Amino acid sequence: MGEPLHNIDNVIKAADIMVDDQGLHFSPRKVTVSTSGLVPQLRRYLQESNCAIAVSLNATTDEVRNWIMPINRKYKLDLLLETLREELSLKHKYKVLFEYVMLEGIND
Repeated sequence: MGEPLHNIDNVIKAADIMVDDQGLHFSPRKVTVSTSGLVPQLRRYLQESNCAIAVSLNATTDEVRNWIMPINRKYKLDLLLETLREELSLKHKYKVLFEYVMLEGIND
């Protein structure tokens, strides 16, 4: 399906419609956008949306994540996690879902 945050403007608009009283009126905690970790767009999403975020990690080291997820060559794990810490420091009840797909012999 692709990376949602490549289309950040429309993702934010769609999320806003889903949670708006005049829209679908979903709870922001029930609307989750999944990302591989485009850091600038992730930062913007966290600043502009109250909806949930899921981050696909799929590895615990940059070496493995570089191989599984090429986006990691541009936005390393440290930068990704630091961005989450910075942006969520004031959102005390906000939770991040971390996604991890186990691949036998690669990241297990």
